[in-house]
Amino acid sequence: MKQHEMSERTIQKLVDSGIELFAKYGYSNTSVDQIVKKAGLSKGAFYAHFATKEDFLMKVLQDGFRFYFEDLKSALDKEDGNLVDDFIKFSADMVVKAYAQGFSAVLIHSAMTCQYLPKVQQELAEQMEAWRQDLIRYFESMKKAGLIGSPLDARTLATAGMALFNGYNMQHYIDDRIDLMETIKVFVELLQIRSPR
Repeated sequence: MKQHEMSERTIQKLVDSGIELFAKYGYSNTSVDQIVKKAGLSKGAFYAHFATKEDFLMKVLQDGFRFYFEDLKSALDKEDGNLVDDFIKFSADMVVKAYAQGFSAVLIHSAMTCQYLPKVQQELAEQMEAWRQDLIRYFESMKKAGLIGSPLDARTLATAGMALFNGYNMQHYIDDRIDLMETIKVFVELLQIRSPR
C-alpha cells in the first residue's frame, strides 16, 4: 500500500473516532488519548497529521460538511433533475445521515464551544456560508422555474432553512419525540412550493 493511501486511511480512522467521541462527549471532554485509542492508533499517528486537537476538529467539520452537501451540489448540477423532488430527497437524506452518523451532535457541540476556539469559529462560519450559498443557488433555480411561491428572497430562505435544520436537531437531542422529518414539511411550507408547470 502506498504511503499516501496509508496516510488517508489513518486520517479517516481518526476522523471516524473523533466524530463518535465528539458527538457523545463534546470537544472539551474528549482527549487526544481517547481519539487514538478508539481509532487503534498511536498519539504519534495523530500528531503526524494534526498539530492540535483544534486543527483535528476543523478537519472533522470540513469532512462532515463536505459529505452532507456533495449531494446538494450534484442535484444542482443535474440537467434533467426535478428540482422539487431532488430538494426534498436531499433534505430527507441529510437529516437522516447527519443524525445517524453523529455529525449533528458534533455541529451542536462545536457551536457551543467555538467562542473559545477562534479558528474553529472561523471554520464553522465559512462552512455555514458555503452551505448557505449552495442553498441560495438552488432556491434561485427553483424561483426561476416558478416552483417557489414565497416572496422571501433566496438568501433569507436559505438562512431560514439552515435555522430550521439546526433548531430541529437541537430540539430532537433534548426530546427525541421531536420528529426530525418535520423539518422538511415545515420548510416546504415556508417555500410555498408549487407543482412543476
